[in-house]
Amino acid sequence: MTQIDAYTPTSWVVRRTVLMVVGLAGATAGLVLVFLGMRAVMEIGGACASGNTPFEIQRQCPKGVPGLMFGGIFGGLVFLGVYTVNTIGPNLTLLGWPALFLSLGYNFADYGIDPPASFGGGVSVGWLVCAVLFFLMGGVPLVLWIMAVTRGRETKVPTTIDQTTLRERLRMSTGNAPAPDPEARRRTLRTMAIALQCAAIVGGIFAGMELFEWATGSEVSFGFR
Repeated sequence: MTQIDAYTPTSWVVRRTVLMVVGLAGATAGLVLVFLGMRAVMEIGGACASGNTPFEIQRQCPKGVPGLMFGGIFGGLVFLGVYTVNTIGPNLTLLGWPALFLSLGYNFADYGIDPPASFGGGVSVGWLVCAVLFFLMGGVPLVLWIMAVTRGRETKVPTTIDQTTLRERLRMSTGNAPAPDPEARRRTLRTMAIALQCAAIVGGIFAGMELFEWATGSEVSFGFR
């Protein structure tokens, strides 16, 4: 990957930064759509159908949910790819897997403990089993990622500087102006990237919720039910 140092053009950094923010926000919104779409389906029993099918449809899918889930899955992957190849600083791509399975595992646990009225009360053992499996599928990779981060092995765009190249560039510099501080630029970019990625995640969550409400005509709150 291209190294970022004190001589990297600002226009290049800005372009990559914009694509990074858009990609992460879009991927987050896609995850939110899948999460909320799954809850809407589980609310009516966990199965539904829509469109032209050779079978009699017993439960119609909630309005707009099939399209939102389809778009959330494939659109989210596209945006995640955009984010991955344009990331500056810490790369959160590997967190996409834990985020997906832990969020869907939460849905299974929530509705497994308190299933819809159509289940006739009690708990849904099948959904609780799925919750455990999803928590394991998301939790184990998350623990491994955290261990990698604590050991300084998290994935990120290289910001280290090739000293030979840097010396050659310094020789080519003219005038008495002090040479840029590569380490200062690296620290600034990393701090900026972390702040922008946090903002992109928050923005993606709200965008996903707003899109879900608009497409389904329902209201979504952080309390969910």
